[in-house]
Amino acid sequence: MLSIILVLFCLSSSAWCVEIAGVKTTESFEQSTVLDNDDNFILFWNFNDTHVTFEVHVHTKGWVGFGLSSNGNMFPADVDRHTVGHSTPVVDKSQDWHLLLAKENEFGTVLKFVRKIRTCDDSEDENIQLGTSRVIYAYGQQDPVSEDSINYHGTSRGTKSVALLSMNAELDQLPADSRHYDFLNKNYVVPNDTTTYWCVGYKLPQLVQHHMIKYEALVTPGNELHVHHIIVYRCEVNNPEMYHGKAGLCYGKQRPIPQCGNIIIAWAIGAEPFYFPPEVGFTVGGAEDDGSLYIMETHFDNPHRKNDMLDDSGIRITITPTLRPHEAGMLTIGHSVGPYQVIPPGLENYVTKGYCSAECLNEGFRQNNLTEVKLIGLVQHSHLLGESLNTRHFRNGTEIKPIMLDPYYDFNFQAIRNLPREVPLRMGDSLELDCFYNSKDRTKATFGGLSIEEEMCLSFIYYYPKMTLSNCMSQPTYDNFHVGLQDLYYAMTTADWTNKTGVDNFINKLGQSSLIQACTGEHFQEKTTPIIFQPPQNLHPYIAPPVDCS
Repeated sequence: MLSIILVLFCLSSSAWCVEIAGVKTTESFEQSTVLDNDDNFILFWNFNDTHVTFEVHVHTKGWVGFGLSSNGNMFPADVDRHTVGHSTPVVDKSQDWHLLLAKENEFGTVLKFVRKIRTCDDSEDENIQLGTSRVIYAYGQQDPVSEDSINYHGTSRGTKSVALLSMNAELDQLPADSRHYDFLNKNYVVPNDTTTYWCVGYKLPQLVQHHMIKYEALVTPGNELHVHHIIVYRCEVNNPEMYHGKAGLCYGKQRPIPQCGNIIIAWAIGAEPFYFPPEVGFTVGGAEDDGSLYIMETHFDNPHRKNDMLDDSGIRITITPTLRPHEAGMLTIGHSVGPYQVIPPGLENYVTKGYCSAECLNEGFRQNNLTEVKLIGLVQHSHLLGESLNTRHFRNGTEIKPIMLDPYYDFNFQAIRNLPREVPLRMGDSLELDCFYNSKDRTKATFGGLSIEEEMCLSFIYYYPKMTLSNCMSQPTYDNFHVGLQDLYYAMTTADWTNKTGVDNFINKLGQSSLIQACTGEHFQEKTTPIIFQPPQNLHPYIAPPVDCS
């Protein structure tokens, strides 16, 4: 907790104060979130290349605690003191949380403080990540008699995952000519199956070319924990009008609407509204869009098999006819979804790798007369076993700065992250997604698949200018396992995973298996010969520059 006895003083109101959630801040903050369910603990923050400035408004006139935790628990955690157990935190040898302001007002207590993104005190501090940060909070209604006698917080505590270093380019005001369109499930009666994928087809009204500049999820109240993700595809079909309003299960022989893999919107549980950067929009409508069918896929997670769930969730897009300078696209990378992804049981740090090869990317560049695109944001996605996801970037055989490292991946917080700076992806580059899984509590192999109990390893990346290439994913061929692919599932389900030698042998052989590249997209001219390649070897890993610890 902030190890201070609060000194109370008042500041005159400032022109920079903004009113959010019923409180006024001391300056203009770009980011904010409510940490608890009762609006008692409100967090505001700004960041630059080196520091994050925080301001909290807490409905108490007692003590206030705030910090960072790798797992969302109070122990271990970084709270200016640091926790060594479930007891009063120990004061850090190096004080890296610096108090700027402390006061009481009609709402309660206001604290403003600043901290370096990296403190060079790895033994006691948590570095603030570009990926997910788990903030922890607590407060009490009584002032402690000393800084070493903080009373127990009881139930006035919690944790929340936030993206502290991701700037969502939220517009102060939407353009006057903007309008919105809703893709909705239209009161679908969700089955009592543990996993359901439901698809609805839409043909947009006839309109001139527009840019989508924002999208957000509309989740039916009460279904927040059951709507796991929503994806919107755009498919080129003949007579898309005939599929408008049709709905059915997404996968299986009775699917009533076509299927395609061109994703334009990816939303997952915990995500806030997404705004495209001011100079970028995603094209919808127009003459070239006459054959477009939009398909919304909703993944329902129903572990307790509720049979009374009615759902009208969906996606709202905000569009404008005032076109922006750059047209966005989405590129999906990672491991192809399906049983060729195998995760042995009983392991704490098993990694699945998905590759986007230079050969596939180069073909995308060539077909669109490009040599470079700019990456602007992404969301990384796995299921229950996922603990860390890293989207890596290679150039000329050397790894350069990763696009996104998320060592504290949170299944319940899968928001699209705007990158602090655009990342150039060039001809000859390649990408890799590493998904780290913890399967120590499972006794059988976990396979890739659609259900929550199965796994995925995907990264959905927004970029501009748009290419026709949409999917750049890989899967192993298992060509060195001496078992037909049709027999692979049986072999993996009957394997003795308690034999460490056998597990090590599986991991080594899988790492040497050749890979097949899925290289597809809307209007993308696929090569007649599949791309088969070997896992990259002897690549120089990225080494972060030294941190200025002054």
